[in-house]
Amino acid sequence: MHPSSRQRRVEASSDPQPQMDLISNLPDCLLSSILSLLLIRDAVRTSVLSSRWRDLWKLNPLHLDDSIVKFEKQDSYQNWLKIHQAVSHIAFIHPGSIHCFHISQLKELAFLTRKEMRTFHRDVDNLMKILTRKGIRELDLRFGYRGELRYQLPSSILQCQTLCKVSLSDCYFPPSPIVNSSFPNLRELTLEFVFLWDHLLNCLLKSCAQLEVLQLINCSGFQYVRLNCAKLQNFTIHNLGSRASGSHPKEVIIEDAPELRSLRLGEKTVHHTRISVQHVQKLEVLGFFSMNGSMQIGNTFSKPHNQPQISVNASMGLLTVKKLAILVGFDTTFSLLSAVLRCFPCLETLDIKGSFYPAPDVGFWEQQAPFGFFECHLKSITMIEFVGPGTDMEFAKYFVQHGKVLERITLICGQHVTESWSTTLRRNLCLENRAARHLKVQILGPYVYHPNSCEWAPLFYNDLLQSGSAN
Repeated sequence: MHPSSRQRRVEASSDPQPQMDLISNLPDCLLSSILSLLLIRDAVRTSVLSSRWRDLWKLNPLHLDDSIVKFEKQDSYQNWLKIHQAVSHIAFIHPGSIHCFHISQLKELAFLTRKEMRTFHRDVDNLMKILTRKGIRELDLRFGYRGELRYQLPSSILQCQTLCKVSLSDCYFPPSPIVNSSFPNLRELTLEFVFLWDHLLNCLLKSCAQLEVLQLINCSGFQYVRLNCAKLQNFTIHNLGSRASGSHPKEVIIEDAPELRSLRLGEKTVHHTRISVQHVQKLEVLGFFSMNGSMQIGNTFSKPHNQPQISVNASMGLLTVKKLAILVGFDTTFSLLSAVLRCFPCLETLDIKGSFYPAPDVGFWEQQAPFGFFECHLKSITMIEFVGPGTDMEFAKYFVQHGKVLERITLICGQHVTESWSTTLRRNLCLENRAARHLKVQILGPYVYHPNSCEWAPLFYNDLLQSGSAN
C-alpha cells in the first residue's frame, strides 16, 4: 500500500466519533418532564431546535403568565396590545389543558377609548371561553382600571367547575343572579376592587363547598356577608373607604366555619361593620380587634347596642389564639385592655395600634399581677403610633420587665425618630432590668416597619422599608 494511503487511513481512524443528540432520543414522557421544569417562554423556544422538538412543549399543562412576553417599550399601547395578542395565541394553539393563567400588564387600559375598551373586553371574553374549555385551575385577572367601563366577567367563568384558585381585581360580576354558578373545587377566592350585590355574593359563596381562603379587599356593593363554609380557614375583609362612601358592609356574620384559623379585619371595617363570629375553637390569628367596635367573638366578647365598649367573659378565654392585633383609642381604659389580654393565655405575638395618651391610669400596669402567658409564650410585641413618655411608656416597660421569653419589641413612634430621642426612649424603658436577656428593642419612625412584621400588615402598609436600630 502506498505510504500516503496508509497515513490517510490512520488519520481517519483517529478522528473523534460524530456526536449524537442523545437527549432527542429520549422518550416523549421524559422530555415532557424536562420541559415542565422550564418557564413557558423557554419551553416554547425549544420548538425551533428540530421537528422532533416542535410540539413537545404542548404535551404539558400550560401555566400561562403575560409576563412571559416582553417588548422593549412596555408603556407603548401597541406593544401592550401585542403582549395580550401573543398570550391569547399561545392559549389558542396549545392543544392540552391550561392549569394556570395570570394577566396583569394592563397599565394602558386607562388610555383606551370606549371602542378600544369594548374590543379588548370581547377579546378577553373569547380568551375566557378557551380557558374554561381547557380546564383552567388557577385564574388571576388584574385589570388595573376602575372606571365606568370596568370588565364584566362572562357567564362562562361562573360555570367553570375545574377552578381551584381565583383572584380578581377591578371588575364586576353580571347583574343577573348567579343561579347556575358551581365551583365544587374552589379553595381560594380573592376579590379586590370588585363590585357585587348581596345576592350575587351569597350565591357565589354557596357554590364553594371546598372554600378554605376568602379575601374581600376594597370591594363594594354588598351590605351583608353571611358565611357558612365548613372548610373555611382564612377570612380577610378590608376596605379603605369611609362610611359616607357606602363601601363598608353593615354586617358580617361567620355563622358556620368550624375550621376558621385566621380572621383579618380592616381597621376601618371594624369601626363601620358589625362583626359576629360563632365558631372560634381553632382560631389562631385575630386582628384588628376593636374594643369599641360592634364585635362578638364566640362567647368571650360581645357588645350590646346600648353599651359603649365591648364586654368580656374572662371565663371563656380564647386558648388557641397565638397572634393578636388590637386597636386602642383615647377612650380605652387600662382595666378593659387588661381584661381583654387575659382572655388570650397562649398569645405569642401582640400588635397594638393607637395611643393611650392622654390617659389617667398612671401607675396602673405596675400594680398588675403577671398575665401568665409572658413566661411561656409571648415572643413579639409591636406598638404602632407610640407616643413615648407617659402611659405608652409605662405599658411597654411592663412588657420589658415581665416578658421572660420575649424576643422583640418594636415601637413605631408617631414622630420622626432621632438618635437622641431613641436614646431617651431606651433609657426610660429600663432595659437593664429586662426579664429576657436576649430581648431586642427596635424603635422606628411613623409607619416604617417591615410589612411582614405581623400577619395582617400587608393589607394596610405597602412597600414599606425596614429601618431603625436594635439593641
